[in-house]
Amino acid sequence: MQNYFHTQPANNSTSTNANSHGDIQTYTSIGFSVISFPIFLLLGVIAYKKYRAAVLRQQIVKLEKIWLMNVKNNTYKQD
Repeated sequence: MQNYFHTQPANNSTSTNANSHGDIQTYTSIGFSVISFPIFLLLGVIAYKKYRAAVLRQQIVKLEKIWLMNVKNNTYKQD
């Protein structure tokens, strides 16, 4: 009795393409998040520093006006 062994390649139906459309969108969104987070953080820090500088300038102007006031008649000192 003869035994004939035949091997046939297995046809796997799973996709071997690692760069499918869903993967590209996922990688793109992750990449955008990684790049944009430090940019937005930097812009937020810069905006906060400008805001604090503006508030400080307003406080200085208000204090200078108070210091220039004449205590007796509550008017600004005239030179």
